[in-house]
Amino acid sequence: MSKLKYLSIFFLTSIILSGCKKRETFENNVFFDKTFNWEIAIPDDYEKVNQKEHEKGKPLLIETKNSIVAFKRDNKNYFSANYEDVTGDNRSVDLNLRLKDFLFLKKIGQLYPKGKMGDYAVTSENISGLKFRKSKIAVTENGKTVATVVIFSSIFIDKVFTASIVYEDEEYGNAMINLFQKSTFKQ
Repeated sequence: MSKLKYLSIFFLTSIILSGCKKRETFENNVFFDKTFNWEIAIPDDYEKVNQKEHEKGKPLLIETKNSIVAFKRDNKNYFSANYEDVTGDNRSVDLNLRLKDFLFLKKIGQLYPKGKMGDYAVTSENISGLKFRKSKIAVTENGKTVATVVIFSSIFIDKVFTASIVYEDEEYGNAMINLFQKSTFKQ
């Protein structure tokens, strides 16, 4: 009877510990997320952002619910990745992705209240062998571009993965886009 008791305790402990495994790792400037088997390298001059820390009164561009990772070059050039659970009809995927874009752009509007949204361009791009929807929009004030938003999104079975890049500096923005384009999703 005692062997059965110890075996039960061992089995229960094993289940609990396997459920407590970390969903993500961040070592040597390489971030890995187990949910999507996604790996991205982050240069030394970028800072990982703690989603809980942000200035009061300013809209938070980084999703706190289902957030995967966020990093920034400075306070004006951000990269964030998150996901959303989806169920139901796959025919509504494009509509769902457009809605996510709209909600994110609404936050951008709060950050740049005098800004005007430019043309909304949607294309597709292969990243690590997977098809991603890429949307891009420029925010202008007085005819001058003050920020650019690039959103990559794709559906993974029952989750929508979204990588959002907001930048004021074109060089930093292109660098963040290249980081995502070079990231890998192991299948």
